[in-house]
Amino acid sequence: MEAIEVDIQAIDALLTFDLAGSVAHARAAVTFSMPAAGSPALDLRQPIDSLALDGAALDPDDFPHVDLGGGEGAEMRVLDGTVDPGAVHELQLAYQLGLPEAENAKAPELAGDHVDFDFWLSDLHPGRYLEQWVPAGLCGDRFRLTLHVEVAGSTTPHELVSNGAVMATRPGRWTVEFPATWTSLSPMVVIAPRDDLEIRTTDLDEPEVMLVTIRSRSADVGLADVEASVRQWLADHRRAYGPYCHGSRFTTFIWSSSRGMEYDGATTSSADALEHEVFHSWFGRGIKPARASDGWIDEAWTSWCTSSRRYQGSRFAVEALGLDEEPQVLYPPHPWSRYTPAAAYDEGTRLFAGLAHLLGGAGQLRAAMAGWYQQHAGGFVTTAGLAGHLSLAAGKDLTPWFDRYVHGRA
Repeated sequence: MEAIEVDIQAIDALLTFDLAGSVAHARAAVTFSMPAAGSPALDLRQPIDSLALDGAALDPDDFPHVDLGGGEGAEMRVLDGTVDPGAVHELQLAYQLGLPEAENAKAPELAGDHVDFDFWLSDLHPGRYLEQWVPAGLCGDRFRLTLHVEVAGSTTPHELVSNGAVMATRPGRWTVEFPATWTSLSPMVVIAPRDDLEIRTTDLDEPEVMLVTIRSRSADVGLADVEASVRQWLADHRRAYGPYCHGSRFTTFIWSSSRGMEYDGATTSSADALEHEVFHSWFGRGIKPARASDGWIDEAWTSWCTSSRRYQGSRFAVEALGLDEEPQVLYPPHPWSRYTPAAAYDEGTRLFAGLAHLLGGAGQLRAAMAGWYQQHAGGFVTTAGLAGHLSLAAGKDLTPWFDRYVHGRA
């Protein structure tokens, strides 16, 4: 069979956290079409209990994980059978909601009367985007996502925090709508007991963005200080690179742990990683990688601009880079590859320091990247597109540097 990535139009899913039974389960309906005849390929990192295509029941074993060559952990679920293009289909699934079958994933926590749940997406390992919890395709696919969430069997009030449009339909039950332009790396969802959270909301006049700032009470940080930092960074990035393209809200959720992740107009983060994650609402989520392999760009560029996370050098570093240093693979070449190499944070940042030298300084590189952002804001970007854009800005062909330090060609 030939595996074909489906084109998803819409996903409608119900996630239920049943505290009385100490179990979480889900149902999802995926509306999709096929760009060509073949076996539909998408992913879900939960074991499937029941499956149907266009109303006809199928054996869940007919939708196994298949190694398509993308590397360890990058398997896709491929439906056993051929589906023709030219029609819209619906795949219906029911499944238990537990620890996703992906590296360093985190299971929902149901303890006594409490639920603690976080989408906790990651670009460092395959299978760590939306497909942990809801069926989805690769990260370049746009679709409308409607999420229904229920905390059942609890007398403790819970809060659902998201960068989508949240409507509380009754206590412990929410519907969240996400824009149809978003992808599997865009949505943020956190559920926690209300008493465990502190929430602050402030409207900004310029730009007109509402700041929603939340902390877990275990995080030793003041919300006013966090909000002031986010306010300043949003203003700085808007001046330096261009408009904020995530509507009228930015949501910050501060943990006590060291982890952090970027979403469209939002972040879950530690206080130390916050500057890095906020910057991603321009590079990484303001312009998105067309493929997971293009994800090195936003991690390397963000690290060069913020001198945070794994990179230990100075921000906006300018350092000569010849064609005699160790080659690096930052762009995994296989079309089904689904992760960002960790080297993007340090070796990728080293590359941008070298590109700054080739362009004549940090200011020139930042101006070139601002122009690139403004051309593609709200859309997708590619590694080849970046190489071409910076070559024009430099007035010389930078392909040899991308060949050696992105594609690993000696």
